Amino acid sequence: MKFKFVFPSVTTHFFYVTTITILAFGISIASASYAQDTGSAFPLYRHNLQRTGRVPFAGPSNNNFAWNISSSGEIWSSPVVDADGIIYVGSTDGNLLSITPKGKVLWAFKSDAEIYGSPAIGADGVILFGSVSGRLYALNPDGKIKWKFQTAGAIHSAPAIDDNGNVYCGSFDGKLYAISAKGKLLWSYKTGASIMVSSPAVGKDNTIYIGSWDKHLYALNQDGTLQWSLETENKIDSTPAVSNSSVYVVDMNGKLYAVNLDGTLKWGFDLGGRSHSSPAVDTDETVYIGAQNGKLYAVKKDGTLKWEFKTGDAITASPTIDANGVIYIGSWDGNLYAIHADGSLKWTAKTGGPLLSSPAIDSKGMLYVGCEDWKLYAIGQ
Repeated sequence: MKFKFVFPSVTTHFFYVTTITILAFGISIASASYAQDTGSAFPLYRHNLQRTGRVPFAGPSNNNFAWNISSSGEIWSSPVVDADGIIYVGSTDGNLLSITPKGKVLWAFKSDAEIYGSPAIGADGVILFGSVSGRLYALNPDGKIKWKFQTAGAIHSAPAIDDNGNVYCGSFDGKLYAISAKGKLLWSYKTGASIMVSSPAVGKDNTIYIGSWDKHLYALNQDGTLQWSLETENKIDSTPAVSNSSVYVVDMNGKLYAVNLDGTLKWGFDLGGRSHSSPAVDTDETVYIGAQNGKLYAVKKDGTLKWEFKTGDAITASPTIDANGVIYIGSWDGNLYAIHADGSLKWTAKTGGPLLSSPAIDSKGMLYVGCEDWKLYAIGQ
């Protein structure tokens, strides 16, 4: 099936897609073997299981391009980084790439279809990612396949891996899947419509959160039973972000929701434009979110506007916050923006095409972001 999807507020951009796809982007028993190292790595889309988009180290101080590498397809996938600094990213050519911090490709694993979503890295070094064929792959660190799991719909959702190595991933078939570290189905939860790019977030109490095109945010227990659901005004492509007291998610209308952990609505904030971005949450509960009107919004913890920053085109990527409170976000204008916590511009870095990928930052202050021009860029010293 081939169709053209036009973002309602960005009529100059469109995509021809050979399978259903719109946007890309990624038990409480103690288990040291599976606890992820988010202190020195960027192992998951949005950095951690709570998907806050906040990292504990500083990003690049300037817009210096260290290197770039080319794939044979567009890079919508958001990169992740392991504790040794190895970067993993997918491409629409169907390859998952493993890249050294110096920009050398270690290996490329050819999957059976395009990759739009972000991979995930387990503490044992296993890399997980999905493709539009509906297949979830688990690769060993040397790029050889460990196992694969087939769903009934395209996978654009970025996997999450809990402390026991269990994997959670959404599919266009409308299900959230829980899969063991050995690739066996534990359970699945069926929502009322497709799950496109919303990726599961896991709270510190092990509650699992996911958005669906059925206009609901779901909170599930670790056994796959429903804890609660909250109805939104429109479909959800956003990945939830979980703080100590709230869950934040955005629907396609561009309404940002702050939800108490018991499922009751705290407040809603209208962005004034359609949104497929996912929120980032800083330590003071300021929420940063992009919209297709080209603006990055900073919203205070009480639901009022702190500031807004205008880029040159639509934003569908998600922001990343560094340890100094600097926010990094890509725009369809081809620029990667570094913005101070007060909303003032720090610097911009111009790439060769729209940025739909969300930035990853490693412990050495390097930033990595994919681009529609088929390249992965490294920014930093």
